[in-house]
Amino acid sequence: MTDEGSAAEPSRLAMLRFAERVAEQHLAMVRRWRQREERLQEERAAGAARRPPLPDFVVELGIGQGAPPVCVHLGDCHAIGRRKKPLERAGLLAALAEGVEACTHCRPDKVVGYID
Repeated sequence: MTDEGSAAEPSRLAMLRFAERVAEQHLAMVRRWRQREERLQEERAAGAARRPPLPDFVVELGIGQGAPPVCVHLGDCHAIGRRKKPLERAGLLAALAEGVEACTHCRPDKVVGYID
């Protein structure tokens, strides 16, 4: 006698087919994630190629019109403020000679071998 409402157990073949469908769905999802990541990397690379190169050195300017420079940095320093102007090596040396401080993070004075 069988209980009403009890279902027969699925066959091993049916379970393997189900597992295969689930695996295919996961693989499709991982492929979409990979394709999205590839597109993002291509977009980042294209953006970096269009960006102008960083200057070798930067002078950080003070607040207000005609305010004296605050600090000099290497062009890729993370501590550069928003008010800045690119410098060439000669401009950096002139700023250091005039008493503008060198950034304590990137030390442009040491990079150029400036001795006070």
